[in-house]
Amino acid sequence: MQPSVQYPVARQRALLVDQVGYETIIFDEDSKEAHSLNRMASIVWRHCDGKHAVPELATLLSKELGIEANDSLVRYALDMLANANLLQNEEESRVSRRAAMKRVAAAGMAAAALPTILTIVAPTTAMAESGVSTPPPDPGPD
Repeated sequence: MQPSVQYPVARQRALLVDQVGYETIIFDEDSKEAHSLNRMASIVWRHCDGKHAVPELATLLSKELGIEANDSLVRYALDMLANANLLQNEEESRVSRRAAMKRVAAAGMAAAALPTILTIVAPTTAMAESGVSTPPPDPGPD
């Protein structure tokens, strides 16, 4: 097992982070993407300090949420964080979404109880300056 996977480290460089309720909003200054981490993903990301192994992250998740979390659930969250480029050395911890879902299914987790990350791309300067917030309507058939 790779050390970066066993003791994951959250990326800190070029990120603007804000806590909104139980969610964490992260703007990546490099990619110009905004990520919204639900409570479960937020807890995992917040504790990715290189000092907590995956089983310890599962224990922290269990304590904070009052649920029975396991390594598979934490690894699923880490896969999502890596795919969003929010971990250091994320290339080493990325797995396919299919493999991640197999892990979670094997653990018997319901899809509604999974960590989620929603990502949007910020508009470019040119898009913002155009003043166009939506595309023009389709004129339809004549």
